[in-house]
Amino acid sequence: MKNTFLTFTITLCIILFASIISKSQDFRLGLTASPSVAWMNPKTDGYTSEGNRTGFSYGLIAEIQFSEQYGIASGLQISYLGGKLNYPVDETTNSETYNELERTYRLQIVELPLALKMKSREILGIQYFGKFGIGMGIILKADGDDRFVNTQDNSRLIQSDKDIKGDIAFGRASLILGGGAEYQIGGNVSLLGGISFNNGFSNILKNSNEVSGEKKNARTNYLELSLGILF
Repeated sequence: MKNTFLTFTITLCIILFASIISKSQDFRLGLTASPSVAWMNPKTDGYTSEGNRTGFSYGLIAEIQFSEQYGIASGLQISYLGGKLNYPVDETTNSETYNELERTYRLQIVELPLALKMKSREILGIQYFGKFGIGMGIILKADGDDRFVNTQDNSRLIQSDKDIKGDIAFGRASLILGGGAEYQIGGNVSLLGGISFNNGFSNILKNSNEVSGEKKNARTNYLELSLGILF
């Protein structure tokens, strides 16, 4: 049911964006590349976040300008996100029982952002902007590195590059808040730079914890430095 709703929402966003483009007289396309720092925010008892991971996004950006100072910013980008979670397990391998797992998540997501972009008037050739909107994404791939721990004798078992797509939800939804600057270098060509916070509000985990029976729940967040060019 959640997968159907997310697919419907993404499709609706695409249709809405296409409709806006068809009526717009000022449409621009460009490219973007964005290094990021990502982490996971668990909502399940017994789950803790174990640090950040560096990530990266790239893709197309699109802008529709309604006036000199207001427009819609969108695009299509591939994002590599992740994080680390520690949680209780009951795992027996080679007669050794492990009761704790630290998992490193590596996710590949195709995202469609849709945001209101507000720009200042030009100051010394530069326009400053802020943006607020939503992001909808489909998780294409999920890999993980597992470190099982027996807290009684501190023995460990490491398993790397596991396919964990079966434990990951179909998609991801988020709120986007950011700002930056745009510098016109000639004609319609502009350089963009900014920083934004992408706050996930949908659960990206599936299934229940085998120890507590509680539903797994965690959200992904990331802070990115965006660099781009618009034509």
